[in-house]
Amino acid sequence: MATKTTLRRIESLLEKTETAMKRAAWFEAERHAVAALDLAIESTDHESAARACVPLQAARHQRAVAAIEAADGHVDVLDSVPGEIESVEAGVYLVEPNGVGADARRLRIAALQLEVPVLVVCREPVNRMGLVTIVAIGGSTVRARVEPPADLEQPDLAWTLAALERLGDEAIEGLDPGLSGPQRIDALRAALDSVTDHERLHHALAEALRDAAG
Repeated sequence: MATKTTLRRIESLLEKTETAMKRAAWFEAERHAVAALDLAIESTDHESAARACVPLQAARHQRAVAAIEAADGHVDVLDSVPGEIESVEAGVYLVEPNGVGADARRLRIAALQLEVPVLVVCREPVNRMGLVTIVAIGGSTVRARVEPPADLEQPDLAWTLAALERLGDEAIEGLDPGLSGPQRIDALRAALDSVTDHERLHHALAEALRDAAG
């Protein structure tokens, strides 16, 4: 049960989120919304947590739009990511072998800290069935198999965005159907920590939170 002090902190974070959204300060809004979401979940204030999902998804959508516009139809393909990242160019990135999911996550987090709009997808080697496995790591590890792009060395933007979308779909579809209540909330929150740029995943978490709130 959330204390009055905690409830005030959550409400303050939601107000800061709204203010930042009005200023189109998407990165700031995202930070406040994430903080509100996690504090509300921790305090079992499911109604406030569900409220936080709405501006969180909206801020991330705006960031994704900016990344796609900056990409200008091009995908930056990386086979390695520096251990320490001091600068990042806006755009859409595909991390491929020998790069791994941890590299993609490090790049994404660095871009968030630097307030640079990016979308990052990571692929593993083509398997024996000729499919490409897309992976994201964070609160949980999410994998999805997709058809390879026409040009494996230089995937186009449409394929990369579709692969990211499929990854989020798999995060939802791959959940244990027996999970409910706090377990489902925790599983969806963990998946959202890994696949941050998926609209339906935000909606699924908000729905689970509203169900828990009654």
